[in-house]
Amino acid sequence: MKITPLQYAIFLYEITLKTTDIKKKVKGFLEFLARNNDLGKINKIIKEFEIYERKQKGIKEVEVISIKPLAASVKRQIAESIKNGGEIKETVNPDLVGGLTVIIGDTMIDGSLRRKLRELNKALSYG
Repeated sequence: MKITPLQYAIFLYEITLKTTDIKKKVKGFLEFLARNNDLGKINKIIKEFEIYERKQKGIKEVEVISIKPLAASVKRQIAESIKNGGEIKETVNPDLVGGLTVIIGDTMIDGSLRRKLRELNKALSYG
């Protein structure tokens, strides 16, 4: 039976919740991976573990896409406005033209200048 990285990640998450001897549990987990010839999946397992842990804790990743790196004050404002304790991932996209795009979980808030120009063009075309 093949075990997926997500299944391994959930198992690892569960065993680390229920113990004080995490080192021993993680060592046993790695030995289990080795016995199943699945050590090559470790990077995918870690990624799935991080996603699963955030989901269990109700933490959503917040991605902010901007034309240049955000100023510390802007990052602080964004962090303060996040009610769910989300983690901010910053992406720089020089093709953005201006403004910001913010992605929180499955929701995208497109405040980019490119979008605003598209909407203006659309409005003028129907005028």
